[in-house]
Amino acid sequence: MPTRKTSEEGQAKPNPESPDPANKSSDVSKANKEEAVMDLEVKDAQLIFQSVWQNLESELDGDNMRFPAETFWLNGAPGAGKGTQTAFIMEFRDFTEKPIVVSDLLKSPEARKMMDAGMLAGDREVTELVFRRLLDPIYDTGAIVDGFPRTKTQVECLKL
Repeated sequence: MPTRKTSEEGQAKPNPESPDPANKSSDVSKANKEEAVMDLEVKDAQLIFQSVWQNLESELDGDNMRFPAETFWLNGAPGAGKGTQTAFIMEFRDFTEKPIVVSDLLKSPEARKMMDAGMLAGDREVTELVFRRLLDPIYDTGAIVDGFPRTKTQVECLKL
């Protein structure tokens, strides 16, 4: 149990490690603000897709943007067998390139910068990271994507 420290005058000082009951309202308002910011994220798949696609077209040569001939989307909880299935698919389909693992993409410098700022990688950011990687010519013949889509909005982006 945290102990209270005393000042030189002998008065008790609050322990910075223990929560201050008087600050409950500020904690609640902080949570409400964070929730409000989260609500600002665009959830319209059409808008997200158009934004991502326009951004990619402006950076890459739009005429040469080609997705893989085949894409395998693997989802599931940790330990569900995605890694095991990846090895079988790679052997069966003669894929030589490593799978695109979304959790690894989220460790990129761009994604780390967002997370360090306290932001979550939203649907738009994750979709752009995945699409950008899929457009890499090394995946022309096929790709395995581990961990995408994770949300309904991401699923809708794939349908477009």
